[in-house]
Parts: sequence; C-alpha cells; structure tokens
Amino acid sequence: MRSIVEYALKYAQERGATEVHVSFSRSRGYKVEVVSDAISNVSYIQSARLSVIAIVGKKLGAASTNSLDEREVKKCVERAVDLAKATTENPRWSGLPEPREYPVVEGTYDKRIAELEPEEAVELLKTSLEEVKETSRKVVVMQGLLSASKGEVILANSRGVWGEDRGTSVSAYLVTVAKESGVVGSFASEDAVSRSLDVDFRELGRRAAEKALESLHLKPVESFKGSLILDYEVAAFLFLNLARAYSGDSVWRGSSPLRNRLGEQIAVEAITVVDNGVLPRGISTSKFDAEGSPRQKTLVIEKGVLKTFINNSFTANILGMEPTGNASSLLDVAPSNTVIEGGDYTIEEIIRETKKGLFLSRFSGKMSSIDGIVSGSAKQAFLVENGEKKYPVRECMVVGNLYEFLKNISAVSKERKFKWTALTPVIKIENVNIVTK
Repeated sequence: MRSIVEYALKYAQERGATEVHVSFSRSRGYKVEVVSDAISNVSYIQSARLSVIAIVGKKLGAASTNSLDEREVKKCVERAVDLAKATTENPRWSGLPEPREYPVVEGTYDKRIAELEPEEAVELLKTSLEEVKETSRKVVVMQGLLSASKGEVILANSRGVWGEDRGTSVSAYLVTVAKESGVVGSFASEDAVSRSLDVDFRELGRRAAEKALESLHLKPVESFKGSLILDYEVAAFLFLNLARAYSGDSVWRGSSPLRNRLGEQIAVEAITVVDNGVLPRGISTSKFDAEGSPRQKTLVIEKGVLKTFINNSFTANILGMEPTGNASSLLDVAPSNTVIEGGDYTIEEIIRETKKGLFLSRFSGKMSSIDGIVSGSAKQAFLVENGEKKYPVRECMVVGNLYEFLKNISAVSKERKFKWTALTPVIKIENVNIVTK
C-alpha cells in the first residue's frame, strides 16, 4: 500500500502536477441477510481503491482505480493530471493542507471483528432471530442484515501529509411486523451499530419484537397541535439535517440560514452540540479526515448559541476560519460524530409530563436545512395523553419548521443512543401540528 501511494505522488508531480493528493483504502468483511425469519444469504465483501487528485495551479482533476496493477495506477495518475490541465480554474482554491500532528483515537479497532468468521457472523444474527420468536410468535422478521468489516486507509499529499489509520465496525438491523387474529400491524425496525463486537444481539431481537407488538391495532387520531416527542432515530435525523446548515460549504455558498448568525441564540439553552471526530468508539471517529487534516472536538452550539461552523481547509480559507477536521473531500464538508448533550429528564418523565402529544419513533419525509420545512409521515407513532402512552396511531403528518422546533424544545432526556453518526437524546418539542391524512 505505501509503495503505491508513494509512486502515485511522485509520478503525478513528474507529469506536471503542482500539488497532489493520494488516498488508498481497502476494506473486507461479511454481510449476512435475513428474509422472512430465515438467513437468506451470506456474502464476503472486499474492495480496494486508489484515488488521485492532481492540482495544476488552481485547476483540480480527479481519477480513481480499483486495480493495483502498476499500469492501471499509472493510467489513473495520468488521467488525473490530464483532467486538471484541461479543466477551468477554481479561483477560490488555496492549496492542500500542511502536515499537522494527528490525535490518538480509542476504541476504533476490535480484533474480534477483524478476525470474525462467516459462521460466527451467522450465529450472531441467529441469536437475534431466536430472541424475536422467544419474545412473541406473533412477530415475523421481514428482513434483516448484519454487516461486519475492517478497513485500512493511507492518505498523503505533496506538502508532506502522511496518515495511516485502520478501523472496524459492526452494524445490524431487523424489520419486523406483528400479526394477530388477521390483523397486521405497521412495520417496526430496530438497529445497532458499534466499532467493537459488543452489540447485544439478544437485546436487538427483543426490542425489534416489542416494537412490532406495540404497533398492532392502530387507531386513527384527530388533527391537533401539541407536543412531539422524538425518539432517538428521529432526533438524530433532525440534528444531522441541522449539521448541513452549520457546514462551511453550505455557509459560503449562501444556502445556510445560519450563515450570518454566529453568536446568536438559535436553540433553547438545553441544546449543546459538539462535532467530535475523536470520540472514543465513535462511529465516525478517525485520526484524520478526507483531506488529511486531524480530527478534533469542535463545540458548535453551546446552550443554544451558535459558536462556529465546521470546515475543511478550502471552506475555512474562504470564511476566514480554521479547519476543523471535517473534510469529506477537498471541497466538501461533513460532520463526524454529532454529539448532543444529554438533559435533565428520563424518558418516562418526559412522557409523564406531556398533556397531549405524539411519541414518534420513525419519520418518513423532509427536514430541510435550507428553509427549515418539516413535512412527512409519522410512522411507528403513539398518542400520549395525560402522561401516558395510549395507543399506536395510523399514519399522520408532522408539519413544522426545523428552526422553530429548536426554539420550542421543552425537554431533553438523560439517556442517549448512537443512531447513524449522531449520539442523541430523546427530545420533546412543543406547539407542533399533527395533521390527519
């Protein structure tokens, strides 16, 4: 791997590139699939990719190859340089990052995942399937998946950046439905993800079955304006959409409504958000980002006040800020681990203090970071009245505005879970329109 990267760097400069960025990544692992209560397929997945970005002045050209054959690597470099020479200038280009010290990250590599055999992966998912049936014979697993992989990356540039990292991950999900006396409930889902082999597969199966049972015997609900309690998955969806608004690329392009709001209160004081690329065991934790800048911990929102934006070197230069280790490419920005601080309430207390509202576990629709519009179907939702979860409701619509939601949060749970790349609590929002279809 090292020799390939070194060769690509050198050859690109010989071909006329003034700057060069090279990355080589490789991953291997297993995928176990479930259909209708049974293991349906087991696959071995492996990939390798060399990516070269050649810069000639302020002109960028990119090429990649999945082949490690010397001739193909050479062609890849030549394509990148030729494209750079042929394209138009990016007048805002300010150069590749310089070398900086990388952090020590913890909990991102588990030897047990790296050495996992396919038979072991199958047994882990079987444990979940067995637990579903032990919880209730009424529940069917419609589909499911376990994915376990290990990966390595080398990243280097012509300014002296050189980074090497490795990691492992395991993820699993089950989609379930309950059937009783000819009545079929709505689909439910449960998932888990980790950098180490510590996922409780029995708990995964039990929760997937319980959610399906809770979704039996749906009842209609009249339109109302009240509280909206976002379970972990929907809360993560909200905060990850918000992250687009405080990303430097959205800010400099003018598509973010937060672009002129640094230092202003954009949410209630209960909301503190940190972009933490070095979070121990974090799903997006790594030593460096896609341009080779070190990952770091960045306080974005403190007690509701917008403190900064997340950047790569390109957007940081445009905005007159420092890079925060959030490059998803040389020109684009993405959050790492989006960490929302826990609050003062248990989930039970949040429900108990709700007069009338909806407890929302899944949401299918839009939460726009550009105009804030929220519109979509409430799925796996439950009516809450007088402090009690009453019953599952038929699909209805949630309508509102993301930025108004942030100002109307009335409770944040102590408990937090990782959903996708967000570590989030459950939150309650007031004065939300719930509309019957």
